[in-house]
Amino acid sequence: MKRSLLRVTEEYEEDDLSEKVENKIIDVYERHVDMVYRICFSMTGNQQDAEDIVQAVFITLLESNQSFMSADHEKAWLIVTAKNKCIDLHRRWWKKNVVQFDSSRMEWFGVDHIQYSDLEDALKKLSSTHRLLLYLHYYEGYKLSEMANMLNLNLNTVKTKIRSAKKRLRLEIGDDFHG
Repeated sequence: MKRSLLRVTEEYEEDDLSEKVENKIIDVYERHVDMVYRICFSMTGNQQDAEDIVQAVFITLLESNQSFMSADHEKAWLIVTAKNKCIDLHRRWWKKNVVQFDSSRMEWFGVDHIQYSDLEDALKKLSSTHRLLLYLHYYEGYKLSEMANMLNLNLNTVKTKIRSAKKRLRLEIGDDFHG
């Protein structure tokens, strides 16, 4: 009899634990799903692939039993995981062709409609890495040193890639865009 009572108690404890874990993952999902989607979209260039990768990122989180030291650690883990999943997608043989960037689905705030189309065309011509770095720096507000740590890159490499992405954008759009 004691054994069965012990089993019932263990089952309740396991249910409570799994419910707590589930609630934590739901909270993480609700806080970061939009950010993860925007990163995936900026790297893949289309809605369907971005949605698939977002799902894969949160499944990875669910399966990994990852514990985070802080909210920043949690966010950084999601960003790096999303970036890696996007890179994995591009490595697949059926993704060797150039991906069309569907920027009509991405919202840019503070940009006029005429300038938006110029920016849209220029962003299509950037590599996914350049788009990711520009997004993290200008949209998410990360400092270059934070991005270097998060993406496991040298700080000077991040600076160089940001500089080259901005230079390429400037060339594509023209100097009158910044004036």
